[in-house]
Amino acid sequence: MSNRDIVNAYYEALARLDVDAFEALHHPDVIYNVSGNTIISGRYDSFEALKTILPLIFDALDFKQFQFAENWKIMNDGPDGTTAIMEAKGVAKNGKRYDQRYAHIFTFRDGKIASVHEFFDTQLANESLDFIGKPPCQTDGDFRL
Repeated sequence: MSNRDIVNAYYEALARLDVDAFEALHHPDVIYNVSGNTIISGRYDSFEALKTILPLIFDALDFKQFQFAENWKIMNDGPDGTTAIMEAKGVAKNGKRYDQRYAHIFTFRDGKIASVHEFFDTQLANESLDFIGKPPCQTDGDFRL
C-alpha cells in the first residue's frame, strides 16, 4: 500500500468507526502529537496510549447525528510524509454542533503510520465535547515537532 492508500484507509476506517482497521494501519509505537489546550492535547508514544483518549471523544458524540471523515483531501504526498485535511460534522450528545476540521501530518515506517501531528479547533472541541473543567488525560509529554 502506498502512503496515499494508507491515509485513505485511515479516513475510511474512521468514517466507519472501525477501530480495529484504524489500529491496524498504525505502527505499534506510533507517536501522536495532538495540538492545543484540550484535555486530550499532548504527545502519545504508542497506539495503546492513544486508545486512552478515544473513549473521551467517542462518548461525547451522538453517532446517529455525527460523522467523522465525512470528507477529506490529501493536500501533499511526498517521500517525507503526507498531509491531509478532514472534515467531521454533526452533533455531540449534549446537543451542540461539532463541525470540525482537522489537519493531519503523517509519517510512515514499514508500511504503517509512524507519526501523526493533529491540528483542530480546540476551542470548539472544548465547548462542544464538554471538555472544560475535566482533568487532562495522562500523556507521554507535550506536543513536539
